[in-house]
Amino acid sequence: METEELIIHIQSVTIKDRIKEFLNLPRPIHEELDDNEQCVWSSNILLCATVFLEDAVNYQSIVHKVTRKYLLIYRWFSSSFIKKLHQIILMINLCLALFEQPSSFSITSDVRDQPERIIFSYNILMIIEGLTLFWFLFYISTKSTCLGIKYVQKRFWIIIFFIVIIYSLCEWFTLFIFIRQTYHGIRPDSQNTTYFSNLHDSVFQLLVLYSTANNPDIMMPAYSDRRLNALFFIVFVIIGIYWIQNITTAVVYRAFRGYFLNSIINSQLRRRIAVRASFEILRKRMSYNRSIETKDTVPISIIQTVLTSVSMNKWHFNQINHCLNEFMYENDVINLDQYTHIMQLLDLNPKLAPDLDIEALNENLFDRLKAVGRSKAFDFIGTIFAILSVLLVTIEVSHHHLNTDYEDLVIYIIPIAFINLSLIIYFFLEIIVKAWAFGPIIFFRSSTMHILEATVAFTCFILQMIYIMIHGTPVMAMNRYVDMKQEENSFLTLWATTKTCNMLFIYRLIRFLPASKNIRIIVGTVIDEIRNGGAFFGVLFSCYYAYSILGMELFGGAVDELYRRYNQSNQTICGTYEQLEYWPNGFNDFYSSMVTLYHIMIVNQWYVFVNGFRNATDSIWSELYFIFWYLFVTNIGLNICLALSGDIHDAKKKRADQHEELIVSNMYDIYRSDIKEPTSTEIIQRLHQHPYINFREISSERRIIST
Repeated sequence: METEELIIHIQSVTIKDRIKEFLNLPRPIHEELDDNEQCVWSSNILLCATVFLEDAVNYQSIVHKVTRKYLLIYRWFSSSFIKKLHQIILMINLCLALFEQPSSFSITSDVRDQPERIIFSYNILMIIEGLTLFWFLFYISTKSTCLGIKYVQKRFWIIIFFIVIIYSLCEWFTLFIFIRQTYHGIRPDSQNTTYFSNLHDSVFQLLVLYSTANNPDIMMPAYSDRRLNALFFIVFVIIGIYWIQNITTAVVYRAFRGYFLNSIINSQLRRRIAVRASFEILRKRMSYNRSIETKDTVPISIIQTVLTSVSMNKWHFNQINHCLNEFMYENDVINLDQYTHIMQLLDLNPKLAPDLDIEALNENLFDRLKAVGRSKAFDFIGTIFAILSVLLVTIEVSHHHLNTDYEDLVIYIIPIAFINLSLIIYFFLEIIVKAWAFGPIIFFRSSTMHILEATVAFTCFILQMIYIMIHGTPVMAMNRYVDMKQEENSFLTLWATTKTCNMLFIYRLIRFLPASKNIRIIVGTVIDEIRNGGAFFGVLFSCYYAYSILGMELFGGAVDELYRRYNQSNQTICGTYEQLEYWPNGFNDFYSSMVTLYHIMIVNQWYVFVNGFRNATDSIWSELYFIFWYLFVTNIGLNICLALSGDIHDAKKKRADQHEELIVSNMYDIYRSDIKEPTSTEIIQRLHQHPYINFREISSERRIIST
């Protein structure tokens, strides 16, 4: 009998179900009966509760339409599969700027070399862009339909998204239908006394001084005339940099810290509302005589049925299901307080959970060998060998470039090459021993560092073996050595690739960081900021992207014009831009635009770019482009990064003082100590404001069931 049940269970998992599980697609929901309660929960009720729980998992608002059709559509478009697909299509759309004519695919961007660019098919690029734009329109239209017009009208970002998509589609249609025959690229070619010769120059030079980029150059002429003139610049710098700039930093820090905190508080409120809404929906059920009943409890079996259909982290699912099973030992039903308490497990971070259970060891020989593989001494030896390997590779590579005679080279590096080969074999065996000692699944799941170690070790070992099979020795063959000397600019060869991979073992120094708590906090702050700042960095990158495109529109060909004038004057025009040979910097293509803006962001000599492009365009208004970029990046963007870094550091410091785990893997962890639970009254008020469900009346539930 047990065998038959097992066979039936296995057969029920079809290939279609496995594909859905692999792609994390929404699971179907069916009507459920409860014999003890003698009631039935329709598939629509369960679907609504499931969607509300998924809203809670994703910190989403429950303000969306609740009829079956819209719930199914909303659930699909909120699934991780559609979100990832949307991200991929968005990435494709953004990357098209690299392929546009003039493309960014050339060996160099230096206008003196007149680089040949790869030209991609205009029609293919336009078709791809059109498909992505239509997807964006379809995506936002569908989401807006599910949310309802009243909700959309209150969401500024959705309106802006619509406007941008419609404008982009109109532009795309015009370019594709009317301009494709004459298209030659979207960028048209652009056409000294003292520092304070006029008001415009005075204001600009003081702005540059505010960034310290032209100090002390700007002060020298005035300081040469009179000593007291230096006081003007000293006072300006003290007031501007050490006072106003610090005040600006503090204001931006406080403003955005408040913004981050309010954002997390609102996200938590949305989760609590969604959890409460899912319970309220399940309280209503239909008896066998088709009448609607409302009770204060919900059968645990019904909640488990809903839970199996919810798209959530597997760790959260197991924890919640485990708690529900424990409650089932005492009672078959669960009330609101118990349900809310269990769903607070969604707030827990899986990365802060206890370590994976590791198999206990015995006293036999194999277990003793496993204990060696698990020991910190084994890790320490591997780290020392990794440092030694990096040093040997450095010496070996330097000898290849310093020695001109092959025989002298061989005498120097033969012992080094064979020692390094032995170390590579050791690293390869080390990973195998560790995976055997801990168990492969536990070893690789316990830390991403273990995956990185294995990848580097195996890649390095395979490359080294391939090189030995081809050349018969770990030392560079003579013919390859001659070719390398003749081709100084050759790209990564097999030998160079092997040595580059070998250098990656330097990352093992990270193992020494946990020895100091303060270093762990500092390094962890950087890592956690990268992990948690996804949305914020996405906004910054969008601004960076848009500003690069704008630069191509405004200054495409400006450097060519500057270089043409430079050649026409027989190279007698000598501005700072020309003297420093900044010719590769420009806005002729998308890649060059991003690199140029990066140079300006670093601040050092950013005024050189301003002067150069002002001269190329013969317009002082071109300065505004660079000034706005400088002010946005240094006074806003970097200060917001500082605010986020400060909050992460404070959160980690508090945990260190309380002897807690130092990982801060989401924004909720950062502001956990500052967040207060919303009151029941506040949650109920928000539920009563729902535009599509009247939580006050049972009639609304009758409408859901009959839909």
